Amino acid sequence: MAMSVVEARDANIQKFDHFRTGFPLTGAHASVRCSSCHVDAVFKGTPKACSDCHNAIRAEGKPSRHIATQAACETCHTTKQWQVVRFDHSTTAAKCSSCHNGTDAVGKAASHIATTQECSACHSTSSFSGARFDHAGITTNCASCHNGTKASGKPATHLPTGNACEDCHKTTSWTPATFNHASITASCSSCHNGTKAKGKTATHIPTTAECSTCHATTGWTPATFNHASVTDTCASCHNGTSATGKSTAHISTNTNCQDCHTSTAWSPAKTVNHNDVIGPCSSCHNGTKARGKTATHIPTT
Repeated sequence: MAMSVVEARDANIQKFDHFRTGFPLTGAHASVRCSSCHVDAVFKGTPKACSDCHNAIRAEGKPSRHIATQAACETCHTTKQWQVVRFDHSTTAAKCSSCHNGTDAVGKAASHIATTQECSACHSTSSFSGARFDHAGITTNCASCHNGTKASGKPATHLPTGNACEDCHKTTSWTPATFNHASITASCSSCHNGTKAKGKTATHIPTTAECSTCHATTGWTPATFNHASVTDTCASCHNGTSATGKSTAHISTNTNCQDCHTSTAWSPAKTVNHNDVIGPCSSCHNGTKARGKTATHIPTT
């Protein structure tokens, strides 16, 4: 029995090699009815560009919320599915946040640093991670981000303080930092211990006094001095190195400083213990170091 015209047509269609047209049927196109593209059985002149069919008339086109772009469909989509498998940001005419809004594309996470900056101010189009950072658009204080979760915060060895980060640090780096002692809640030595901050030098006068007893918060020198907390003899400091020592004109003696002097001043000396004086009387009583012979003294050697 001879085939009908319709059967002959369908048989020819099944044998037809679509690749010869320059438009191979791949992905979802392979299962689409011929009449979806070849309207009214017109084959010649059928468009080959995606957008000529995917224009919301012949086939589904760009939805109203589609990312603003002049790129051809195939730049980002494949014939397998509409889901984006690649994206070339160079063809995008809109700002990042118009798509990266949590609906059209991944947007700011709930834990994102509070900022009014556009995405591109910190992120590159190749990745969200490894972002540079411009503090210019930050609307909150440093600690709201630098809390050890969103961004690096105070280390365990940080000085105890109620100050805001920006009181001492700059947005360009943590160091070097200025320092405002006004809000410090701990004693000087809790920080100035040679680890957290500069502490006593090896040549420092031996004392149990707190730093603030002698030093001001504006600088180590000049310093006042309270001898009440000194634990060693005067000469252990007043040796000409750690502190002023005996002058070259000092009376020759092995007596401790405190035997003759007070801690408030070197002179006038409160007393002299002659038992410890080295040398004859005249070595001191010469009119220079101590009172010597008067003009009316009996002539004698």
